[in-house]
Amino acid sequence: MFGLDILAPLFAVAGAIGASIPIILHLLNRERARQLIFSTVRFIQMSHQTNVRRHQLKRLLLLLMRILMLALLGLAFARPFFADSFVVTQKTGGKRNAVIILDTSYSMQYAAIFENGKKEAVKILDGLDAADAACLILSSDNARVVAPLGSELSHIRTALNTAEATNDRTDYLDALQTANEILAGIPIGEKQVYLISDMQKRGWDNFIETDKLSADVQIHFVDVHAEKPQNLTITGISVPPVVLKEQKAARLVARVRNFGVEPVENLPVRLFIDDNMIDTVELDIEPDDLADAVFSIEFQDEATHTGWVEISEDPLLVDNKRYFMLQSLQAIKVHAVRERERSVGVGLPNPYDETFFMKKALASVENTAIRIDFNETFSVPNAATLARVDVLILADVAELDAGEAERIKNFVANGGGLILTVGDNIETDTYKRHLGGEDGLMPCDFVQAVGDAFNRDQFRVIATVQYDHPIFTPFKEPNHGDFGKARFYRLFQAVPTKDATVIAAYDDGSPALFEKSYGNLGRVLCFTSTIDREWNDLPIRAVYLPFLHESIKYLALKSVDTTPSYRIGDSVELKIFDDEEVADTTKRPEIAIFDPNNVETRVQPDENAPEGPSQNSIFYADTSVPGIYSAHISGGDTQYFVVNIDTSESDLAARDIEELTSMLKGAADESVEEKPSAELVAQYREDVEKNQNVWAYLMLAVFALAVTEMFLANRL
Repeated sequence: MFGLDILAPLFAVAGAIGASIPIILHLLNRERARQLIFSTVRFIQMSHQTNVRRHQLKRLLLLLMRILMLALLGLAFARPFFADSFVVTQKTGGKRNAVIILDTSYSMQYAAIFENGKKEAVKILDGLDAADAACLILSSDNARVVAPLGSELSHIRTALNTAEATNDRTDYLDALQTANEILAGIPIGEKQVYLISDMQKRGWDNFIETDKLSADVQIHFVDVHAEKPQNLTITGISVPPVVLKEQKAARLVARVRNFGVEPVENLPVRLFIDDNMIDTVELDIEPDDLADAVFSIEFQDEATHTGWVEISEDPLLVDNKRYFMLQSLQAIKVHAVRERERSVGVGLPNPYDETFFMKKALASVENTAIRIDFNETFSVPNAATLARVDVLILADVAELDAGEAERIKNFVANGGGLILTVGDNIETDTYKRHLGGEDGLMPCDFVQAVGDAFNRDQFRVIATVQYDHPIFTPFKEPNHGDFGKARFYRLFQAVPTKDATVIAAYDDGSPALFEKSYGNLGRVLCFTSTIDREWNDLPIRAVYLPFLHESIKYLALKSVDTTPSYRIGDSVELKIFDDEEVADTTKRPEIAIFDPNNVETRVQPDENAPEGPSQNSIFYADTSVPGIYSAHISGGDTQYFVVNIDTSESDLAARDIEELTSMLKGAADESVEEKPSAELVAQYREDVEKNQNVWAYLMLAVFALAVTEMFLANRL
């Protein structure tokens, strides 16, 4: 119910007092009739009575106009406005404060629901009055306030027209918390939140019981989700980032999910590598089920390959492609460093040469899926040679000078794999001095050699193996190899260094195999016995060959486990410099990064970056588009990386509106009686008066009455 209220009641009182002044003056100045006697006055009386009535009527009209002018003038200065009773307006303030949240996550790209959402937002704006305030938030996995509360409605309409759906996932929590914080700062007014979305279930996963809106905030859901959506998605691709020239083709597996309610038959799934279509597989998928498309891939070169798997178009296009990157190699390059041979006779091989059994095992490829190129020297090769090596083996090497140690550390820090084996030649002080230390390369500190290599009656066996480690996974099943059959007569006792782990141990608890990560994807394995038969009989056991192959594969193909899986919005680290180039600013190259839309971004290295691995790299964060990115480095090779969407967003199932309302509605504190403060009343009245210009019309009325009064007064 509306009534008249005023902001300055004293002026209204003054107007009322002023309106009484003309009445007082009229009464004081009223003419009194005098009696005169005439002889024949009949015709004079008739004329006089008519003039007197007309004159009195005009004077009375002037009196009323003057009273009304003074009353209206006081009322105008009192600044009146129309509003509800204050019990209601304390909460509503006579206006609405509306925060509009528009979901821009990629599920809103389904068919035309994003455009429908924008139309719903316009309808909300059309329902607001000029006195109301509005705010626009665009929301995906984070909230972005594009028009603050109180913005001109025309500005919000412009922001809506230019708004676009993103490739980000849904998370309503940030947007609703932002809206609640915005409205919390409003002392008066009706507080409303309009959430325009497809109400996707996964967007509510981060809410907990306490994530409620304030009690005075009203939540309105505008659900624009499609009825019975039919969406097909490639949820993942399984492919080794490094593919060898194998005797059998490698497998690429693409998993396709049917999120719809209808079965799909003969769905074509296509594989593209280096922009060429390689193969097509057809799938039948039941509702809310998945199927795998299996492709065979093989290469005859050594190169970096990029590609994608795609399915037929459906109403949501962004999740119909999934991208990948892999490296093809013709062989794993292994280089061993050993001591010089100890001859046992002219023309006879020495079975105790550190690399004798290793060479035999690595040359045996008839029953294995990998090819290994093996070389050996008596000293650590130069940096150029090491750059072409995948795995370096130090087989019981006695001495290392500072230059050799530095080349080894640079090799591993840049992603190389290193295997250390021990024996009678090992000088523990040399390894500790050149490769040890708190942040050194060594995964262990040698203590002492124990056991007797010539007494074959006393031995240890490997009793503990981490079968979940990639090296030992092939041996997990029964009859796939038993490390417990190998006998170890002599070994080096050692303790792990910082960040190192023990992945195999002897029956007395002594570590058998250490592992440590070092630098940029580099890994080190240290075996605490010999790689030949000098201290053990492992080389004549069935597990020797596959153990050696799996160790080398693990080190050489480490990117299988460590290749980053970038998603939309991730920051990408690209290694640009070698260690020796970091300090030389003259060698810092220019970097141009092209996104999938071929938009170029120039990135400059940070010369002030702290020393460490990050000083060798640049970081690129503009990953808002799924696809294949390329980084072109002056004087260097082109680097590639791929970015994919978060396919959890592809499940378009929606939450129930009534359930969401109950979940978000805050409980009011009924024990506290709401009483408006003087400041609240003043603020309320000021806000309402800004848009209630009654006083202007009252002043116009006063002006019109003044002109009319002047005209009538001159006619008397």
